[in-house]
Amino acid sequence: MKDCVFCKIVDKKAKADIVKETEDFIVFKDINPQEAIHYLIVPKKHIKDLTELDDNLWKEIKTIAVYISREKGLSGFRLLHNAGDAATIPHMQMHFLADIAPERAV
Repeated sequence: MKDCVFCKIVDKKAKADIVKETEDFIVFKDINPQEAIHYLIVPKKHIKDLTELDDNLWKEIKTIAVYISREKGLSGFRLLHNAGDAATIPHMQMHFLADIAPERAV
């Protein structure tokens, strides 16, 4: 979709603080963070929400989330997704939220 802000980020036509990228996903910092770490895991293909996500992409979200958690040394994290009318942007996004791990908070 040409007016979708996440499609523009994927196409590098809009700025974002990208933290990870795979063949199918882009991960960037949320511009309005709700936790110390708040990333958006966004498929590069325009997918409305979780109801349109295939199982392989769902597994890749898990892989990305676990990778980020280990890379950051986190003791825990949350994943949050809004589907349908609950989503403010109609492009699939998984919110990765975490506090700074106690051993890294100095």
